[in-house]
Formats: sequence, C-alpha cells, structure tokens
Amino acid sequence: MKNKNLAKQEYLEMIKQSWTWAKLTEEERKKFSELLEHPCSAVVIKGNYDQRWEACEALYHTYLEGLGYDPLHWREGMEEPSETTYYEIDYKCHGVEQKPLTLTDVMQARRLHSALKTDSRNTDVKLMRIKIISSEVK
Repeated sequence: MKNKNLAKQEYLEMIKQSWTWAKLTEEERKKFSELLEHPCSAVVIKGNYDQRWEACEALYHTYLEGLGYDPLHWREGMEEPSETTYYEIDYKCHGVEQKPLTLTDVMQARRLHSALKTDSRNTDVKLMRIKIISSEVK
C-alpha cells in the first residue's frame, strides 16, 4: 500500500517529466507548485493515495485549461527553450545502493541530504542538481 502522504509529492515529480510541464514558463511552474500547497487545495487533496493522486491530476488539468491548453497544438510555436530543475540524492544504506530520491525544492533537498549524511548507516551520500532543457525540434 502506498503512503497517502507522498501522493502529492510523487505526482508533482511525475508531471515535472511531462511535455506539458516543459512548455510552462518558470512563473507558471512556480504558481502551480504554490497552488498545490495552498490551504484550499487541502480541501480536495484528501483520502487514500489514489484519491489524492486523482485530485492532483484534476488540479493540474484545470490549471492547464486556465492557460488555454489544447492537447494537439498547445504552444507549438514555443521558440524559447524551457528549463526544469530538480534535485536528486544518491546514497548507499548498509553498503546497498538505494533508489535515488528526487525533490523539487532545494531547501528540502539540502535538509534531507544533511539528515542522510548524519545517519551512520548511509555512505556515498550525494546531492545533485539536475537541469532539463527542452526546446522544439524543427
């Protein structure tokens, strides 16, 4: 069973890999991230993991609709490359390599990195900034 408290974070990490996210401006990305954290969103993002995921999906779809989203031709003429940044933590626990942890907030990434480094069971703890630059191929 998936931890319901991770649904919102995991949904956000998933959409950050999507083509629609790549077409958003940095300001639009920031506003959507803020929307997910807004107290009003807590009214609809509740229930089990799947229900919370579906609520996040509905919020993102509604947000895109507000930006004029068109599934076939949305922002086709976008000439400026877009940049997405996230943070990845690689580490080993008891000598076994763990699945990398992916976060979007630099301060949360730094705190988790620090906490993992202080745990004596962990080794090779590395925090990396990952930048994805997307541009239209003509």
